[in-house]
Amino acid sequence: MGVLDRFEKSVEGAVNGVFAKFGSKDLQPVDMSSALEREIDKEAMPVGRDRTVAPNDYRFKFSTYDFDRIEQWGSTALANELADNLTKYGLSQHYSFVGPVVVEFMEDLDLPRGSFKLFSESKQGNAVPVATDDQMQDYPILEINNSQYLLTKDKTIIGRGSGCDIVIDDPGISRKHLEIDITDNGVIARDLGSTNGTYVEGHQVPAATLLDGNTITIGRTCILYWASSQDQD
Repeated sequence: MGVLDRFEKSVEGAVNGVFAKFGSKDLQPVDMSSALEREIDKEAMPVGRDRTVAPNDYRFKFSTYDFDRIEQWGSTALANELADNLTKYGLSQHYSFVGPVVVEFMEDLDLPRGSFKLFSESKQGNAVPVATDDQMQDYPILEINNSQYLLTKDKTIIGRGSGCDIVIDDPGISRKHLEIDITDNGVIARDLGSTNGTYVEGHQVPAATLLDGNTITIGRTCILYWASSQDQD
């Protein structure tokens, strides 16, 4: 099964299979996924012998008709699924990112139905997906759903909302659920007033200083914390 086949199945599952009901003449999520992969391949730029940096911020512009359809589908779920799919594709191509991959949707009153414009750029973020060993300075790492993220800034926000540094598609997670602070006194996990709470090593805590190998649980998602990227294979 190819990347796009897997994407179609995962997206349909994320929004209750609604995409399968639309006619072939209408814009489909797989069209957006294909456009994103073409864009990342086109804009990826070598910056060293073993490193190629790709854009991590993508903005689609759609006609009013298509924009409204995307809202009906569930724009947040679709944007997160597209971003996750593109992150996996980029890492499979050994691309590096300067921040988390984000996909956004915008309305353009001048565009006709079925067409779209796609813009991309690199935006420095607080958490960088681990791609290749050469980009890995000694940062703390979070491991989430088989993906690893370097914590490159003092504060990293984790949640379900698209504006977070790390976005997790889990209905048990609040839009802004957890903050990871890197301080002189250690790395601290702080709950941001979430609905379901934050658990470190199985204990619900408002805040906790993290130790290497600690497990953080939010919603149904387990997060592993590693104090140093240099210790990871």
